[in-house]
Amino acid sequence: MTVTSASGTARVPIGAKIVGFLRLGKIRMYHHAYGWLLAVLLLRLEGLVTERTAGGLALLLVMVLAIQFSGGAFDDLGGFRDGSDAHNYAGRPPRTVARKPLLTGVLTESEAVAFGAACWTVGVAAGLLAAYLLAAPPVAVVLLLAAQVAAAQYSVGLKLSYRPLGLELTIFFVISAIALVPYWFVAGRPSAEILLASALFGLWFLMIVNYGNASDREGDRAVSRHTLAVLLPAGWFRVLLTLLFTGSVTLLALLFTTTRIDPVLAVTVVPVVVLHAAQLYHGVRGNDWRKARFLGLSSVDAGCLGLAVAFFLAS
Repeated sequence: MTVTSASGTARVPIGAKIVGFLRLGKIRMYHHAYGWLLAVLLLRLEGLVTERTAGGLALLLVMVLAIQFSGGAFDDLGGFRDGSDAHNYAGRPPRTVARKPLLTGVLTESEAVAFGAACWTVGVAAGLLAAYLLAAPPVAVVLLLAAQVAAAQYSVGLKLSYRPLGLELTIFFVISAIALVPYWFVAGRPSAEILLASALFGLWFLMIVNYGNASDREGDRAVSRHTLAVLLPAGWFRVLLTLLFTGSVTLLALLFTTTRIDPVLAVTVVPVVVLHAAQLYHGVRGNDWRKARFLGLSSVDAGCLGLAVAFFLAS
């Protein structure tokens, strides 16, 4: 079945539209849900995952997914409007370009706006309902709303990612909040474990984004998207990447030495340190930024699953 215009001219098939919306929302970035999972496992350690809290936690998962979809849609919308996506995806294989349904014409601008706005509304509503059911602290609710607004304004509206340090701070804040907010809503206050875990979660995504920005440097510079990859000289940018790697190792060391998590369980996160070291090598030494970015996604898988195992086994 296809969608047809008033004149009867065949347009994009419905199936292709559905796939286009899923791609627009970056469904392949399932990694966002890891933060919610880490929060739930730490709440389980506290004995706070109960029938009373289950509904609120489920709503918070809906919020995470909905805000991811809306953020992905608005990000692609911004990149399509300013031409940076067309520049950055020029010459890429068709399979890669297909990830950008606005570039391929599968979706229109108005459809992207409607999809992003609808998902954002669902995410905000789910988050506020969870806050009501869980009697969340007001400061945690403010944090949730601030993260939702920042996610929507990343590439459109205020265009936070176009401002110096705006992209980096927004990514770290929004992604960290995915883990921090659910825990705070249920527990009433953050613990040392969730603060370190949420900071690691945000830092690991920041590492992915910085390597991706390095490969998109020329396209971003052309549209005045002031990422650190654009603003910093090449040498200083490599120093930044080294500091991010060092920061990750430091936070992991603190998590397994200053909290209730048994140091023996640190073996579960050895793979993420190895993958981040490989990422640093391919990016800083080899200038293979796309491979480094791919390793970053694998690192989030390894790191969050390692932390999940450690939190599950902790007592």
